[in-house]
Amino acid sequence: MVGEVNFHCTHLDHLDESWRMKQLNAMLRSVDGPHILAGGLNALDGTDYSAERWADIVKYYEEIGKPTPKVEVMKYLKGKQYVDAKDFAGECEAVVVVAKGQDVQGTCKYGTRVDYILASPNSPYKFVPGSYTVVSSKGTSDHHIVRVDVAISDTREADEQATRTRKQRVVKMSKKGSKKGIWAAK
Repeated sequence: MVGEVNFHCTHLDHLDESWRMKQLNAMLRSVDGPHILAGGLNALDGTDYSAERWADIVKYYEEIGKPTPKVEVMKYLKGKQYVDAKDFAGECEAVVVVAKGQDVQGTCKYGTRVDYILASPNSPYKFVPGSYTVVSSKGTSDHHIVRVDVAISDTREADEQATRTRKQRVVKMSKKGSKKGIWAAK
């Protein structure tokens, strides 16, 4: 089904979990309706790591002078019933390493997952099983690329109706555009 996707991309603070929570809350207050939340949350999900791996992460953060890692952002989002695309994992590139004691591909130079794609609760946006993957940024960023296929689910009847009535539209892009940043169909 073709339709609109409410997509919110973010890059939260990379050091301070309480600031990330403030940033996240400000963003979520402005969200109206189902959406996809994606980007560098720069937060850790404690369920991604074994106790041994978590201890290694804490030790490493201390060694490099980063604040002790926290998990409040992801606990908050999971408590709100956001759906994590990583639960729909496919194959990863060989260059993207999964550390021992970690059940997910790392997305940053520290080998931890800090980049996410999440669907809001009761969202019509469904992640396609086997499509989530982390792709190497090949040195163009200190984060890897996270991708997943998304389908918009609706009732079968609505899908059939849309298929019957869908018309091909050609959209001409002009420099004028609209003031809302949406291209007008000509």
